[in-house]
Amino acid sequence: MDKNEFYLGQDRVLILKVPNLESWLVPLLNEFFTHRRNCRSSHKVNGRWENSYLDIDSVPSARIPMRFARTAGIEMLGIRPVLLFEPLSRSRSELPPFWFNIAKPGELTGLHDHAHLSILSAVVYLQADPYSGNLYFQKSDDIEVVPEPGKIVIFPPHVKHGVRINQSSNERISLAFNLFPFPLPNQDL
Repeated sequence: MDKNEFYLGQDRVLILKVPNLESWLVPLLNEFFTHRRNCRSSHKVNGRWENSYLDIDSVPSARIPMRFARTAGIEMLGIRPVLLFEPLSRSRSELPPFWFNIAKPGELTGLHDHAHLSILSAVVYLQADPYSGNLYFQKSDDIEVVPEPGKIVIFPPHVKHGVRINQSSNERISLAFNLFPFPLPNQDL
């Protein structure tokens, strides 16, 4: 496994490449572009929809990097995460626990976390040109992740992170998702 990792205090962050890029990346981008007009969006920040959602049946190739992250969580972090393609039962949200982030030139993603009920978070880059915006973490001024297609970053969901301004001339597209503990959390808590 091609990997890199670093610590933010006690928090371990993995930077890996999802293998067999040609077998899943182009199909996933094709599925996304085919169904993009059907995306549901959750919230607008600074004039940009932050998260765009599609059902897993529309983007079945998304399962490949998501399963890779689950396996990395087990093998490298000793965490036994559960991968979900549908919202948690009794969830207040009807949106799935995975989404696409599309940043046009000049757009960024503000500082945020994914802490609610999950045990791992991940982002995999699908389309990223040079200068399309590095991922950064609040706890570190010197660690930034340069996006490139097929690169996946796996991190604790409570770690605040954001993405720098897309200074390229193309959209940066990534797939982000959360993994959950087993047994699954009770939404009523």
